[in-house]
Amino acid sequence: MNKAVVSTQSTGKSDKLECKQLMTDYFSYIRIVNTIDRFLVMAQQVADKLKGVVETHVGGKTARPEDLVRLYDIILQNYADMKDITSLDKDGEIYRLVDVNTQFYRTKRCFYIAECHLVQSNWLNAIVLYDKCTEHIAQSLSAAQSFNFPAQQGLCEEMRVLEQQVYSQRCSAHASAFLQTQLVEDATTDALESDKNKMLADTLEDFKIRKNVNELPTIATLPPDFQTIPCKPTFFDISLNHIDFPNLDERVEKESSLSGWGKWIWGR
Repeated sequence: MNKAVVSTQSTGKSDKLECKQLMTDYFSYIRIVNTIDRFLVMAQQVADKLKGVVETHVGGKTARPEDLVRLYDIILQNYADMKDITSLDKDGEIYRLVDVNTQFYRTKRCFYIAECHLVQSNWLNAIVLYDKCTEHIAQSLSAAQSFNFPAQQGLCEEMRVLEQQVYSQRCSAHASAFLQTQLVEDATTDALESDKNKMLADTLEDFKIRKNVNELPTIATLPPDFQTIPCKPTFFDISLNHIDFPNLDERVEKESSLSGWGKWIWGR
């Protein structure tokens, strides 16, 4: 009899502990879900500002892709905390749903990291990240289509919209990278052409590796370029000091008898 009472009491205590644990896990789950929803609304507002759907107020903070990366980091951390709830171990469907959502928001985080590189003109890094986003989207779609929850239908639509955005942005990054490569090649060709036209005496301070003989600078031009010189050599001007000229006073007209004022009046 005593053993039955003790077992009943221990069972009652374990039931109370289990109820407390369930209540704690339930409130933790509700808190995490509400936190995720709040940050998703914030992320949607920042995304609308980036797309130009919502105008930024004067003096307000300008939206940047880095802001969305930080928000999706917080969302992913909340999903990681959700998987730590012990009561969810009994429901494998919830675990799979958390994994799908985690994969999807990790894809969106990767997309906005690629946008950060695109803004900074790091085309190659952006292209690699866009390719990674495409792989994540394919994996997320295959995992999400196995669920029959209504919420997953909206998630699949968001994935398809994101896939189109990734495709368009990747094409833009490819075009920008190609244009940059052409500009660099043109600048290099122009620099080599200008080096060919420069004299060796003008490039003594520049160290450049020449790959072939055609890239060597010009040593001298033959025939040399014309240079301007004085019309009369200098030694002729000096020689005038040593030449005796004949006396020509007899040929010079004699001054008239009018004074200086008279000349001024009569215009002489």
